[in-house]
Amino acid sequence: MKSQEAIRIICQCISEDRYRMLRHFSERMDERGLFWPDVQAVIDHPKSVRNAGLDDYGRPRWLVAGKTTDRLNLELVVVIDQDDDGNLVVLITIYFED
Repeated sequence: MKSQEAIRIICQCISEDRYRMLRHFSERMDERGLFWPDVQAVIDHPKSVRNAGLDDYGRPRWLVAGKTTDRLNLELVVVIDQDDDGNLVVLITIYFED
């Protein structure tokens, strides 16, 4: 899968509420003072989408980098999965990019 296809799937899943947010992801958001609009800004306008191999369960893992609503550099780790209804994304972690 290429990065363009990955971000298309990620955007579609987010817009259709077909995502799961790990507790780790939400805890990191809280620790860093981030909110959902920050995450949405990065997903809607990524500056880069990079393949990060497979996770421990063999699912494609992607690094999505971009700027928050406050113009801070942020990176998300996102896994693309599938369930009985189709594609699903899992938000793994979030951190400030150097």
